[in-house]
Amino acid sequence: MDLFEARKSKPVLIAGHRGNWGGSILPNTIGAYEAALQLGADIVESDILMSKDGVFFAYHTGEEKGSFGIDEKLMNLTSDEIRHLVFRNSMFETVSEKVNYMDDVLNYLKGRCFINVDRGWKCGWENVLRYLKSKNMDDQIILKCPPQKDLLDTLSAVAPDLQYMGIIRTIDDFEMIMEYSGINTVAMEINYASEDEPVASASFVENLHDKGLLAWTNALTLNDCHPLAAGCDDNTSIKKGPGYGWGKLIEKGYDIIQTDWPSLLKKYIETIKGEIK
Repeated sequence: MDLFEARKSKPVLIAGHRGNWGGSILPNTIGAYEAALQLGADIVESDILMSKDGVFFAYHTGEEKGSFGIDEKLMNLTSDEIRHLVFRNSMFETVSEKVNYMDDVLNYLKGRCFINVDRGWKCGWENVLRYLKSKNMDDQIILKCPPQKDLLDTLSAVAPDLQYMGIIRTIDDFEMIMEYSGINTVAMEINYASEDEPVASASFVENLHDKGLLAWTNALTLNDCHPLAAGCDDNTSIKKGPGYGWGKLIEKGYDIIQTDWPSLLKKYIETIKGEIK
C-alpha cells in the first residue's frame, strides 16, 4: 500500500475517527473499524495504550468512567484486569464487548486500509514503537505524536522508517519536526482555533505540498471549547450544509479529512469531485 498513490487516486482521503461507532458498536473496536470501511473511510484512526504489564490495547485512555464506570486509567491496570472489563454502549447499557487487543485489530486490518495510530506517546512510547515495528505493517501504519524533542528523538532512534505525521498548531511546531530529517515524515495534522492563525491558511497547505507532505485536518466536533478547524467541522457540515464545513477544508487543499461521519463526507465529495483541484 502507498499513501501518496492512494491520495492521487482520490480527490480527498477520508479518515474514520476511532472507526465509526454508535449503538452497541463501540469506538476503537473491530466492529467500529469495519463500519468505517463499509461507510467509505480510507483510513481508520486507532488509539493505542499499553497495560501495566506491557500488553497493547486499542482504547482512548481518559474516558474510562463513561466506558466502564471506573475511575482508574487502563494503562494503570494489568492486561487481565482490562480483559475482564465490559463496555457501556451509547445508551449506557452494559454490553458484552471487551476492550480489543491491538494484535487483533492490526491482524484484522492487515492489507485492508491505512491505520492512523494515536496516543502512543502517553505511556511506554519506546515500547509502542518497537511493537508497531514488529507487525511489519510500515506501509499501512501512520504514527503520530506532538512535536516534543524526547518523543522525536526516540522515534528517530527506534523506528525511523515508520510513517510519521506531526501534530501541529504553530509554525514553530512544524519547523521543529522538519529538523528531524532522519524520520519518515509523510504528513502534518494541522489544528487551529481561528482562521487568523498562520497554519490555517491555504498557503501553508501549499507549502506542505511543495515539501512533499500531505495535509490532514480534523472535522471532528470534540466539544464546544476546543475547535480543531475553526468551526469547519462535522456539526457545521451537517446542520448548516457541507459547503460551510467540509467544503471549506477541501477548498484549502487538505488531502485527508478526519470525521465521525465518513459516509456523509464521502457523499459530499462525490457530488463536487469535478470541482476539486
